[in-house]
Amino acid sequence: MKTELILLAAGESKRFAGIKQLADIYGQPMICHCLSQYRQNGSWIPDISDGHVLLGANASVIAQVLPKSINKREIVTWKRGMGHTLAQGISLLAPDTTHVFVGLADQVLVTQPMISELLAKSKLFPEYIIAAKYIGNLGAPCIFPQAFFSQLSELNGDKGAKFILRQNKDKIVGVDIPEAALDIDTQQELATIKS
Repeated sequence: MKTELILLAAGESKRFAGIKQLADIYGQPMICHCLSQYRQNGSWIPDISDGHVLLGANASVIAQVLPKSINKREIVTWKRGMGHTLAQGISLLAPDTTHVFVGLADQVLVTQPMISELLAKSKLFPEYIIAAKYIGNLGAPCIFPQAFFSQLSELNGDKGAKFILRQNKDKIVGVDIPEAALDIDTQQELATIKS
């Protein structure tokens, strides 16, 4: 198995009233905090072979806070939606990649042990989509086997990974990660983390 990470961080975060990716979380920019859960001692955690951070709105400013060694890709057409951005990301995967791990740069409560649990489940069920389960939903972070790469590469607009999850419920193994229910969209949500 060869799993690559796509970390989605291209949105404009209009409801946040600021550059969400740079908001302070535990003493560092939100995007760096989320990315750090996939990293260990300057490398990717075991079972992630490589990773790509997809930037869009405010890309040049956000890129400055990311480690130099990280693959940063500006999706200039990010305004076409999260689904479109993810589809662009699929084209960056190495030809021998068997799985793609889709993460979000605003799920600040998702930790390395949770990510490792998803990766371990993917090894047990390599033909299945592995997805976080929370509040009765299945969503990101999630891992897709290669059989779904073509569907992912055809996403457009704001139809993201959840669209494919809804279409393939019989091919998903869910992992309980209630913390994944929180993604930071507003200053108020950020305040709840810090309180």
